Amino acid sequence: MNTVRAEASGRDPAAFLSLAHAQGVAMRSIEKKDKTLRFDCSEKDCPQAAKIAARCGMTFVVVKRRNIASFAGSVLKHVGIVVALLVTAVTFAASRFFVFGIKVEGVSASNAEKITQFLNEKGLDGVVPKTSVDLTGIEREVSENVEGLAFAEAYFDGIKLVISAREQLPEPDENEVEGKIVASCDAIVTRVEVSGGTALVKAGDTVRAGDVLIDDKIVIGDPLDPEHEEVGTAAQGDVYGRTWYFTRLLVPEYRTEYVRTGRTYTSTSLYFGDRLVIAAEENHGFCDYERVSKKQSVRAVIPFTLETFTWYEVERVSVKTDEAYLENEVFAAFAELSASLDPSATVTGSYKSEKKVDNLYIIIIYYEVEQLIGCREA
Repeated sequence: MNTVRAEASGRDPAAFLSLAHAQGVAMRSIEKKDKTLRFDCSEKDCPQAAKIAARCGMTFVVVKRRNIASFAGSVLKHVGIVVALLVTAVTFAASRFFVFGIKVEGVSASNAEKITQFLNEKGLDGVVPKTSVDLTGIEREVSENVEGLAFAEAYFDGIKLVISAREQLPEPDENEVEGKIVASCDAIVTRVEVSGGTALVKAGDTVRAGDVLIDDKIVIGDPLDPEHEEVGTAAQGDVYGRTWYFTRLLVPEYRTEYVRTGRTYTSTSLYFGDRLVIAAEENHGFCDYERVSKKQSVRAVIPFTLETFTWYEVERVSVKTDEAYLENEVFAAFAELSASLDPSATVTGSYKSEKKVDNLYIIIIYYEVEQLIGCREA
């Protein structure tokens, strides 16, 4: 998917963020400086984001579009061409006949770890000749011995043994299919749409998480008549409600920050596959520092990975919290809270309250939303 780096500038970035979430615009890598908001979004969502910015009285600019960078120059910059050619010559033959690692894709992290551990126990835990690897046997054994897999496919990709697997779909729970529909959270009911069973709530009712919204039976006759009949059925329908998401910030009046002094130290590691060939040295001598690493891969006959480490010396300073800092903290909290909203939620309002207690700012922010609080399709 093509992505763009966009910038929206204006008086109300929080309103822009709320509307974008409500209309399904997915934003990532959000940054804010003063009244300017920068973010990544898909090429498809870009026109919609521009319309939302216009509604909020903000200017919208596409900063750049993502392109594939060329790594040839950076390779020569960090490692001499002679070293690269030497490593290529030494490892080329080995890569044709040996496996240097395992890659698992298509499953959860826990199942990927189980598959890797199972293969390691079978002897695939290092440099292994490709001729000794039975791909068909691996597919069968992984599928049979790792619980919850629908299938597994094994193949070589250069120096890697790749296991592409898929997990089984969970069996439907009988109570979920035939049982009652209950509230997923505390809310005020706004809409009830019933296609099976009997609604026990109506618009305006307050419900708690776990309360029954639609019962799995139909009452025939007057419910107050002792002789009325009840017929069991599958509860089906949608119930919407108004609910709230909130978080609290505690910001000290004076805080400690780390400021870079300007002194740096850089070193680079070289990897062949997963194997470390040249290790970066950590000889900076800094007491307090920040470390930043950047990986660059070279897709050649034999792939290389360069990992450059940069250490920045820092010193601690005491800084008084100002309005700009508080505004950035609130914006970041709104962004994090927005990411936690239920996918079905429609934002109807966003609010903030702030007070100062001694040497501490207490800030509470929350979204008011309408969302699906109970459902089961017919």
